Amino acid sequence: MTNQTPFRGVQPDDGQRRITIDAEHFSIRFLVPVLTLGSVIVFHLVGMAVLDRVLDEGVNVACIVLPLDVLVFLGLGYVYERVLKRVMPSKRYALLSDETLIVADGREKNPPQQVTLTWDQTINPAAWRFVVRRRTRVPKGWFCLALQLLQDEESIIFYTFMPQDEAEALPGYKQFVRLRPRKEVESSTDLRGVAEQRRYLKLEDERWNDGAEIAPDDFRAVLMQVARHVPGWVI
Repeated sequence: MTNQTPFRGVQPDDGQRRITIDAEHFSIRFLVPVLTLGSVIVFHLVGMAVLDRVLDEGVNVACIVLPLDVLVFLGLGYVYERVLKRVMPSKRYALLSDETLIVADGREKNPPQQVTLTWDQTINPAAWRFVVRRRTRVPKGWFCLALQLLQDEESIIFYTFMPQDEAEALPGYKQFVRLRPRKEVESSTDLRGVAEQRRYLKLEDERWNDGAEIAPDDFRAVLMQVARHVPGWVI
């Protein structure tokens, strides 16, 4: 995990778990494919030129370079991602302990914004899930699981992605409401169900706009604290 200097007023100690938020933020997702593709194009052109000079005329240079292009693409993609995550770390992170959950946000904010939830005070959770229908950086068929924690006026929305079998093993998985497609909700005659779904669709919009993506293991750790401190959260 990338080391980060804590924001003012956010001091980690040995009893806190540091959680990286948005490790693959927009800049990472944009730059990795751009740099990788650019590098592969350069490698391909240079490789074709060099091998064309050193090999016999009867040799098909492309048959040698193209498989190498694939290896270079995979290797450089991995390297660029690792390097960029170190030099361009996310400006959001959380600190989780048995007493508090703190989220610090330094994105274009001066001073950085901080949200603190205290476990010994009332916290209202809302959890929902849906299946990823299209393959992007997340495999098709995986679950997106989201959790809003609300305390007074403070709100945090965490989410993560994982396979169905791992999702179903989460603490309190039955608390995650299945998010239905908007068209299905609008055509339903179940007024109570429609009202619930509209509430979660609104939360989903908030998650999409500014939710905090965290790793599955960190999501499990948050859920364990929820199970310990929120009455009615069934494991």
